[in-house]
Amino acid sequence: MTQRTHTSTKALTMTIGEWRLRLAELCRDCVLTDSDDEGDCLRLAHALMMQAPDSPGAAGGFDLAVVLSHLPPMARIECLIEQGALDSVALALLPEEASYLMSRSIEGAWLASVFLPGMEEEVTSEGGSLAMALTSALLAALAHVTQTHGAAATVAAARDRDVWSQGGDAYADNLWQRPAGTLLN
Repeated sequence: MTQRTHTSTKALTMTIGEWRLRLAELCRDCVLTDSDDEGDCLRLAHALMMQAPDSPGAAGGFDLAVVLSHLPPMARIECLIEQGALDSVALALLPEEASYLMSRSIEGAWLASVFLPGMEEEVTSEGGSLAMALTSALLAALAHVTQTHGAAATVAAARDRDVWSQGGDAYADNLWQRPAGTLLN
């Protein structure tokens, strides 16, 4: 795992752009992690979701605070990880409103699709285990919906379109992009 996805136990103040960037980095880490680091990825996903910045309000039926209000306490997450119930942790991170689909290829690669309120289509990711594929897809879906909803996201998207149409990349870190080396749909 990269050092950039590490979050401390102390609450950090992040902008929505910084939060989405951390989601993208952890999404990539979940796809690339080996089985020894899965618990750490799940802990980081929980911590990052708990540190979600305030959303500017419900827009298009999406309110980040409401979507993430289901998160179990860290003690429950730790207990499940210690018992090796990593798939249960990944499922516990999913909002109640989320739709999901999981599958496994004949070669053993896990695929997971997640659909959150306000999305037009699901986000799919792969992983070495069910827990990592599902967590990666959830993080990608959260990054997607926070990019496309809310007043601040609308202003940022308009600004990003203007910058990109002029050939600049000054605001590239505000755009969520598919992490290199991952399969997302």
